[in-house]
Amino acid sequence: MNNTFKETLDSNRYFQTLPTYVQETIKQSGIDINSEEDLRKCAEKLMKNH
Repeated sequence: MNNTFKETLDSNRYFQTLPTYVQETIKQSGIDINSEEDLRKCAEKLMKNH
């Protein structure tokens, strides 16, 4: 069974270090995240704009 990157976010070490509001925003937003690089870019934007 192949999991997409987004389906395994909760086990990603970087994702676990993010503030809760960033984690929840990413999970609920439907943002297309296919790699850790995408995750980092998205998280940085969210934290910069908060």
